[in-house]
Amino acid sequence: MWRLAPLALLAACAELPPVEGTVSSDARQRAAPILVPLDPLLAEGSRPGRADAERTVLTARGTALGETSIPAPRTDDLDARARRLQDRADALRAAEL
Repeated sequence: MWRLAPLALLAACAELPPVEGTVSSDARQRAAPILVPLDPLLAEGSRPGRADAERTVLTARGTALGETSIPAPRTDDLDARARRLQDRADALRAAEL
């Protein structure tokens, strides 16, 4: 802690930029912004939304999907598996929506 004291003293001696001229004349002529109370905005953010019900449904579905396991391939023959996947993809493309 005592090692930081000289740094604090040096920082206190630093020159600050001049305050005059930092605000343009155009900015000085503009009207002040309208301030809005934060309480209504904070209350709006904490009220339940329409998506809350769907969020619970989707969370339950995601949990159920996370608990399922993908079965291992029936064979070690990758060419046969590729043909089966290609056949399934062709059947899906041909299906009417």
